[in-house]
Amino acid sequence: MATTTTGTRPGARALLVEFNELSPALLDRFIAAGQLPHFRAFRDSSVVYTTDAGEDAPHLEPWIQWPTVHSGIPFAEHGVFALGEGREKLTQPLLGDVLAAAGVPVGVFGSINTAYRRRPGEPGYVVPDPWDIDGVAFPRSLQPFYETVSWAVQESSRDGLPGAGQLARFAAFLVRNGLRPATVVAAVRQLVDERRTGGVAWRRASVLDDLSYDVFRTLNRRHGVRFATFFSNSTAHYQHYYWRDMEPELFDEVGDGAHADAVLYGYRRMDALLGRIMADEPDSLLVLATALSQQPWAESAKRTFRPRDFDALLAFAGIGGAVARPMMAEQFVVEPVSHDAARDALRKLQALTVDGTRLLSADLDGRRLQVGCRSDVGREGATVAGGAGDTSRAFDELFYPIHTTRSGRHSRDGALWFRTGAHRVVEGRVPLTDIAPTILDHFGVAVPAHMRGSVLPLHRAPGVPAQRSRPSSPLRESVVVPRPRRSL
Repeated sequence: MATTTTGTRPGARALLVEFNELSPALLDRFIAAGQLPHFRAFRDSSVVYTTDAGEDAPHLEPWIQWPTVHSGIPFAEHGVFALGEGREKLTQPLLGDVLAAAGVPVGVFGSINTAYRRRPGEPGYVVPDPWDIDGVAFPRSLQPFYETVSWAVQESSRDGLPGAGQLARFAAFLVRNGLRPATVVAAVRQLVDERRTGGVAWRRASVLDDLSYDVFRTLNRRHGVRFATFFSNSTAHYQHYYWRDMEPELFDEVGDGAHADAVLYGYRRMDALLGRIMADEPDSLLVLATALSQQPWAESAKRTFRPRDFDALLAFAGIGGAVARPMMAEQFVVEPVSHDAARDALRKLQALTVDGTRLLSADLDGRRLQVGCRSDVGREGATVAGGAGDTSRAFDELFYPIHTTRSGRHSRDGALWFRTGAHRVVEGRVPLTDIAPTILDHFGVAVPAHMRGSVLPLHRAPGVPAQRSRPSSPLRESVVVPRPRRSL
């Protein structure tokens, strides 16, 4: 389709708030209960859509859906299936790339499995997602921050902290890049609670959000950013592991009772963060997107396991000269020295079994393997056979459980709220491919041909026409309450 605008809209600003996998149903429930005042204020001044992720499992994953958001291309075309594939398969310019080419300074903070790169001298910044094992921040002065955040996220199943030197460098970076006293107090309180009462290390993910946002807002000012993205996975993590504690009546296997408020805790911490965003960006188009969501996983009892020691697992399998690194949850990456060695490692990893069933899922991409313990096989008390020399080992010696039984699983519905100053609820579902064209339209930037989604109708300033619209939309608008934009 042809577009109708060719230049940027002077002064336009937007921020894409990527709160991964928040549930529209839980947002409605918690807002109605008075638990989320900032989400309520945001919603009540927004055009409210529900998105359809467009895929079912196994293609319903954040590292698949968020590339769709940024590329404007559905999974059937971009083909990004695994973590790390965005760099190789997202060959068309992404949302931020199109804006940067039009002269809009862009900041990307943690957007998962995307392929943003910048060259020296270009405006803006890029902080890769923390699961990107090859991530390089731009400018390179951000690399120490990125590496520490990545360590914290990838090793979230362990209770330890980075080494003293890495922590010192991280602290020095934070002090130079916007760390607030209130965030320091929250971080200290978290560590004191861990030592004094125990059992609350899981809350570190929310503290990391606060630290990250301090840096994010500083980078936006420093680089004169007009479009930025901010990604958070903390509450998605809580939902995966603690949904059964929130609604035990839905599950045969209930939790330990110690995490009944964990999911609500995550939403309330994100509510406070959203309040900060709204206060910092009174005149920007704020876009809240979740890409997909979660729902209770009551008919299954999935547990995930990770190797206790990667080198020990590789040695047991008879694999030498390879490097293994954590990725996300049970997934990890193995990098042998050559393509032939990678094929040999794949064969050896696939030979490991429990009761005659393959223990590991393993996919080969060049000379890199993405590996994970299969949840339908891994279990405590089992024996792993098929090691080097036909040896066997106790499963518990090789693997440990990550957190607890998963009780939240992915759902296709997602929240998509555009803060325009007027409240409008649009019934029905819209595809994720509509997000990038709508944001480009806000800036008056032409939508490239590879982005085939529609521009969603928002309240626009005079003189900024829609570029493309849905000619016969099945959507229906309701609850129209005009409101003036105001600073919060």
